[in-house]
Amino acid sequence: MRLRTLARKKVDEALAPFREFGHMNLGEDITQMQHALQCAWFAEQDDAPEYIILAALLHDVGHLITWQEREVHPEEHLENGYHEKVGAQFLAKYFDDDIVKPVRLHVAAKRYLFSADLSYREKLSTASEESLMLQGGFMDESTCRAFESSPWFQDALLIRKYDELGKQANLVVPDLSHYHERLIQHTRVVKERQQYA
Repeated sequence: MRLRTLARKKVDEALAPFREFGHMNLGEDITQMQHALQCAWFAEQDDAPEYIILAALLHDVGHLITWQEREVHPEEHLENGYHEKVGAQFLAKYFDDDIVKPVRLHVAAKRYLFSADLSYREKLSTASEESLMLQGGFMDESTCRAFESSPWFQDALLIRKYDELGKQANLVVPDLSHYHERLIQHTRVVKERQQYA
């Protein structure tokens, strides 16, 4: 199979949960698809690095996979679905750590900001604050310091920034096709070929 065909297939697989379950929502005024597209768009408007734009697009895929596997989202039963871990594990089949790690840590970033930044706490949406309690709530000081030492700390905070912005009803942004070619260029198969070219 030609490299580009294989990379396109990988991207189609990575985006399949959005196409199947992107119409769902988790207590916000927009769907999961709208949320993903808005997050990526805000990252793009912010001149974020390409990998951050794509991580912002994909960061909540774990929610969609959970719906696919369980037919009901755990948070509907006041359970933590660990969507950040589910999503990162799924995305690791297709992309490198520059995309996967910020996705894995975006919930930790929410907990960190909620613990360390009063202004962030006051801006958190009701749905996001409710899910935070299921996700572990406040971080103690030692956990905050440990999180700050992560090489992915700043990237995770950026994803969180766009996550909070991307919840606006009636905002018109580019659709998935806008990101398809860029996702292809960031697949593991393409990046590995470039590395050894």
